[in-house]
Amino acid sequence: MLIKVLTKLLSDPLSLDAEEARREYQLEIRMSGESRQDQLALTFISEAANGFRGFATDPGSEITCNRLAHALEALERIPAIGPEVTEAVRPELGKRALASILGPMRTWMHKSLGGITDEARFRTVLLRLLQSGLPHYAQVRHGPLEYGKDIVALLEIDGETVLRQYQVKCGDIGQTKWRESKDEMETMFQVPLTSFQLPIVPQRTEGVLITNGHANTYVEPVIDGWLREQRDTHGRSVQFMHLDALVDWIAKDRLVNELRAALQEQGIDTGEA
Repeated sequence: MLIKVLTKLLSDPLSLDAEEARREYQLEIRMSGESRQDQLALTFISEAANGFRGFATDPGSEITCNRLAHALEALERIPAIGPEVTEAVRPELGKRALASILGPMRTWMHKSLGGITDEARFRTVLLRLLQSGLPHYAQVRHGPLEYGKDIVALLEIDGETVLRQYQVKCGDIGQTKWRESKDEMETMFQVPLTSFQLPIVPQRTEGVLITNGHANTYVEPVIDGWLREQRDTHGRSVQFMHLDALVDWIAKDRLVNELRAALQEQGIDTGEA
């Protein structure tokens, strides 16, 4: 039970419910009766959990309470744990306490995604994110005969079956990269995807230029004008998805764990530690 508590404290301290942990511990010792060691263990659980909660909600007051130090004093006096194990976990618990004071790092998704320079790895990460929604069909189609379609996914969106065709780029979009992307986006619509692998006929088709960067200020009005022309003149549903829009999609659709797994699969460090 103590190892379980320590594991939570070292991974996600705020996930530890002191009252629940105390109840579980007391349930374990109900047959043998409470000993001095058990009293120390219950003190450790309460002081550690409440201390971390204090660091997260009112760090100024918590620093003067010293509850985490009291928790560690109780832990090292438990014979089954002892001073050696306590000293081993002390630095890591200190780091977790500091992290609780400073708050969570929220920019790791921007850093991890924005740092990808290999389009093949970026395409795979995006495919995994799309697959998490259990699409009717999703495939990387990048190659010499892709016709502008790096990734294609058949999705259910607001009760409609939508075929989304992605052109994937790494980094900021400048004039040169935009000219290349523009031609590929137009080809995307000029050469329709065959229905061979589609289990359902899509009700509409969309095109998305997606990048882990942004459009630079020089090409921004050009892209905006082209997108407007595609919608108004050709009746095409097209959009530009930059890094911030990508992170917003991941957060709103609760794909953060899927992103972690996809980045790990590609050997990309999230930098959360």
